Amino acid sequence: MKQLVTKNDRTPVYTWNRAGVNTAERVLNAPESGVFGGKANLEIPEALRCFGDFEHADIAALGAGYFIGPETSAFFDANANRRHHIQIPEGTKIETPFVLELCLSSADSILMDDVLIEARAGSEATVVLKYRSEPGSGAEHTGRLRLLVERGAVLRLVKVQNLAEDAMHTDAVEGLVRGNGRVEILLAELGARSAFSSCNLALEGAGSSAHLDVVYLGTGERALDMSYRIVQSGVKTDARIRARGILQDKSRKILRDTLDFVSGAAGSKGREEEGVLLLSPEAHNISLPLLLCAEDDVEGEHAASAGRLDEKLLFYFMTRGIGETEAKRLLARAALSVVLENAPDARVRDEILETVDASIGQEAGL
Repeated sequence: MKQLVTKNDRTPVYTWNRAGVNTAERVLNAPESGVFGGKANLEIPEALRCFGDFEHADIAALGAGYFIGPETSAFFDANANRRHHIQIPEGTKIETPFVLELCLSSADSILMDDVLIEARAGSEATVVLKYRSEPGSGAEHTGRLRLLVERGAVLRLVKVQNLAEDAMHTDAVEGLVRGNGRVEILLAELGARSAFSSCNLALEGAGSSAHLDVVYLGTGERALDMSYRIVQSGVKTDARIRARGILQDKSRKILRDTLDFVSGAAGSKGREEEGVLLLSPEAHNISLPLLLCAEDDVEGEHAASAGRLDEKLLFYFMTRGIGETEAKRLLARAALSVVLENAPDARVRDEILETVDASIGQEAGL
């Protein structure tokens, strides 16, 4: 089996090395077969174009990614066992979401998928990607998703990772947004023993915008490593990174979120915020919000908070006849609601909340 050992920078600028957040090493395994044979559910709206290769794609326009170096990119080019080129035609607005759900099993335990989304000028669409695996399969998912949002286009992207507890997950999103284009992304990191997630977006055109929402769940001894960055180079761009998470048991998590105002981003605005609900004293949380600025006329805000369960509020629920487990579920739902209330697909929102509910039931031994 071919392998690639990567050691990538996870922050644009280094902080204390002793914090262990600047770099991360990952071992990527290439699939033995050139075609992923696992279960796939696919829903393609009529007006949307979907290809199994990149023959019709303008890949050169995307340039090099931040979190994926040239060596990793070449590894994907040579070894990906599932490819999708999703193209939304110019001026086309599609209300029905494109949905792709992939399931890994013991027979097909390694998935390396390479996805490219092109939202042509003035188009609008929603793309939903879901990943799950059978327990005990020792599944490994490695994903690269590149997106290009042209002038005036609107792209809504949802990625839900709900792999079994014995799985490994590595995923990177890289995107470019041009003048007055808008991208709205929801990333849900709910499963896998070890999850390694990144997203790097570039707001190149004037008036372009990117809203990135993240939901994550830590249970058992799960380890989550997440890095998200939006670079604002166009004038009057708008960016937001918003994350909400639940940490239980002995789970541990690192989240780095960066807004980078580069020279030329005059009149731009950006905000990043994170809230973590800790349901266990043994859960370990690291939050690293960064604001980088090389332009005078900008507005940037950042905030991060982590809180234990409010015992007084929990007692209040229990005096009203609500059991401890159900009270925790209600509080967890409330913590995630700010992100999920505007989810572009109600089915996705319900699936995420059901996963959170089930995890709290497991913690209580129910």
